[in-house]
Amino acid sequence: MNRLKIFFLLISFGAIGQNENQSSEYFKMTETDSLYYIAIEKYIVEIDSFYNKYSNQKQPNKIFIEYQDYLMKIPDSINEYEIKKIGLGNRKKVFRKNRNKLRYVKIFPLSISDGQFDITLIPYFAELKGGKNLYLSLSDWTKVLFEFKNGQLTYEKTENGGI
Repeated sequence: MNRLKIFFLLISFGAIGQNENQSSEYFKMTETDSLYYIAIEKYIVEIDSFYNKYSNQKQPNKIFIEYQDYLMKIPDSINEYEIKKIGLGNRKKVFRKNRNKLRYVKIFPLSISDGQFDITLIPYFAELKGGKNLYLSLSDWTKVLFEFKNGQLTYEKTENGGI
């Protein structure tokens, strides 16, 4: 029995060492991950050029995004903006820290329409009531467009719209 325990212990140490090497590779951004990074960068440019230019109040350098698996490798900060991912596990805490109101950004999956690739970001004015009910008010949207050139997707332009 002791030999069996030692055998499993050695296997688990080998697996841990292997996972450390694999995990550093796993957390490197892929081409698709970098498209989401670029989309957030372009959204930040829009925040700086619109909200901070036309608003009476300076906008906080924090972006609250709805957590999705495809955004897992997005770093915690981009261009001096803190990126805070909100999921069911931390939603109450994040909202509570922000007096139950914040700008909540949904980033939709990369899509293709009429040969045009895009990622759409929609900021909502969000309010959490009763700790469970999330109310979203739509104001505008940002669409980051990519073109397929030389075998890869490259940034083409940013479009904005609003209600």
